[in-house]
Amino acid sequence: MAMTALQRLSEWFQCPQCRTGALTLTPAQDALVCRACGRRYPIVNGVPRFVGEDHYAGSFGMQWNRHRRTQLDSHTGLPLSRDRLFGVSGWSDQLRGETILEAGSGAGRFTEILIGTGAQVLSFDLSTAVEANYANNGNAPNLVIFQANLAAIPVRRGSMDKVLCLGVLQHTPDPAASFRYLTEYVRPGGQLVVDVYPARLRALISWKYALRPLTRRMNRDRLYQWIARITPPLVPMSAGLYRLFGRTGARLLPIVQYDHLGLSPALNREWAVLDTFDMYSPEHDHPQTRGQVREWYRQAGFVDVTVANGPNGVIARGRRPAVG
Repeated sequence: MAMTALQRLSEWFQCPQCRTGALTLTPAQDALVCRACGRRYPIVNGVPRFVGEDHYAGSFGMQWNRHRRTQLDSHTGLPLSRDRLFGVSGWSDQLRGETILEAGSGAGRFTEILIGTGAQVLSFDLSTAVEANYANNGNAPNLVIFQANLAAIPVRRGSMDKVLCLGVLQHTPDPAASFRYLTEYVRPGGQLVVDVYPARLRALISWKYALRPLTRRMNRDRLYQWIARITPPLVPMSAGLYRLFGRTGARLLPIVQYDHLGLSPALNREWAVLDTFDMYSPEHDHPQTRGQVREWYRQAGFVDVTVANGPNGVIARGRRPAVG
């Protein structure tokens, strides 16, 4: 994190414990301290840490640090993350002067695109994936990366022009509650954009939900080794089934692969291992219907709400009404 970003944290940050105190940087620049309650939050490897190591997102930290660059557009040479981000959000690619909170950054595939808009980006993850994001994007002067829980985000409420949460809500213990937490940080007139896995029969009848009762309890290193060994030989077969029978054909094998996205064979194998592990390893996986997501926005009092099917399931966006 650049020095200027560290020094400006007090503009946006607030103690997540007492929820009143501003956070100030220590003279040694190794921690943030709450002015009200005195709580101290360490800065480790340039990243402020607001959580300990005991949480449900360990598999994500592992996968994103092993696959730090796999899904970055700058690595693939394809606008896959860019197209998904702007397609789901409907945002302009020029957002200078705005402030964006990105919840659940992973290794920073969307962070990379967000900082390119010129907006001030505050990006966090519960897991140690923040270290991968920092390695990928940490030099950007308009980016602050921190490690925190969705239930206790250390940001001033009602201060963000835009809040983004892609690929995350279904992996929290209570997606509806996680959504409510996010709404607190949207300023009047600001936008909240999310996506979540779909609760559709076709999606639920799959290898993933048949095997997850076993795989999510496995040692994650052993599970990764098993997937890394079995997936590459199955990729050509899965690609052939996709070409013959579309998504139905691809679902016949217990892996995912993305030959149809234009990835090179090597990158396709890399994505296949990553996303197959991502499919089987998380502790939580709670898909939602469009009706459930629409109700989240209604209960939050948001307007201009759009809920639809998208590339990763149910996509939704809405706006907090402006004051007056």
